[in-house]
Amino acid sequence: MAEQKKLDTQALEYCIEMIGGKWKPIILFYISKGTNRFSKLILVIEGINRQMLSKQLKSLEKSGVIDRTLYPEIPPRVEYVLTSKGKSLLPVVHTMNRWGKKQYAVKTKTSEPPKNQQLPLF
Repeated sequence: MAEQKKLDTQALEYCIEMIGGKWKPIILFYISKGTNRFSKLILVIEGINRQMLSKQLKSLEKSGVIDRTLYPEIPPRVEYVLTSKGKSLLPVVHTMNRWGKKQYAVKTKTSEPPKNQQLPLF
């Protein structure tokens, strides 16, 4: 039983290492939707800066989750695609997305003041 718990913990740690943090799941989501160039990713991912995007892309590439292709053009063009390992993570990313949408909807419903109720003036 203790060995199974250790394996479960190691498996979760490995998954978090692959896609943990604020930005990696978002990056994977957009790459899977066809946004695969740095300039496009920086536009669609709200709140990320160039340095952080570059760092996260390098980490995902080093982990074997994405492949980077540099085209010998002027100006240079770089595209990112999911590897088979990256594609295998998509069910996790999409499940996170669905869960987040549901929870966000609940959060916004409960945080709104009831309609037709006057708020205190003090």
